[in-house]
Amino acid sequence: MKQLFSLLLIGMLIISTTSFQVRIPTNGQPRNDQTKIEVIFNGKLEFNDLVKIKLDLSQKGIVLDYRMIAFNREGKLKSIDFFVDCRDGFSGSADESDLTYTKGVGFYRDYAEGTTSPFGTFGKP
Repeated sequence: MKQLFSLLLIGMLIISTTSFQVRIPTNGQPRNDQTKIEVIFNGKLEFNDLVKIKLDLSQKGIVLDYRMIAFNREGKLKSIDFFVDCRDGFSGSADESDLTYTKGVGFYRDYAEGTTSPFGTFGKP
């Protein structure tokens, strides 16, 4: 089963084109005063979205590991447990077992110089 999931994940990495919720206010390159990456996992997301998020973040040098994911009958994300490593000294994890369209969990990395909160995880509004 684990091998099947791995093969499916690799296949989805290759063909995934779904949009997702990563907000990058500049051209995608970290700049000292403007770039903030924020990822929000909620009940709107599907498997393809999670694959795309992981791939796009890896291209920015950020490692995202899904330790557990579950979907409802409609294929929407129901629960998640993740670990993120920005590979610059900032890392963390969060989980949520009851995601909805409005209730999510996620993380941010703010590259602005002098920011009071350069990294954090969040959930359960």
